[in-house]
Amino acid sequence: MSKIIINDKHCFELYGFDVLLDDFLKPWLIEINASPSMTANTPTDYETKIGLLEDVFTILDIEKIMTGNEEQIGGFDIICRGTTVKPSSTSSYTTHLGCFNNRNQQLKKLAKVTAARLA
Repeated sequence: MSKIIINDKHCFELYGFDVLLDDFLKPWLIEINASPSMTANTPTDYETKIGLLEDVFTILDIEKIMTGNEEQIGGFDIICRGTTVKPSSTSSYTTHLGCFNNRNQQLKKLAKVTAARLA
């Protein structure tokens, strides 16, 4: 088993993290898989993995439709610009962690932008 992760800026890899939550909801990292299975065994597993793949291709932005001003892409907050994404003013939370994920709403908005650009 290799203990080295190759860093190549011309490609990306998908890793699978197995995490166990104990009785106090403390997360324990069990293992990291360099080649996680994308086979779906249940309808829920299928929906989870399809959502993951949709988010990955959205983030890759192969069609070059992102403006660069997005605060969220797929189910992910943009934090790489050095500023945190603030929750809406009506939110009672101070973070997006554990909050409702509006990925479907974001993808619909992105589809409208794409359709408008292609028209």
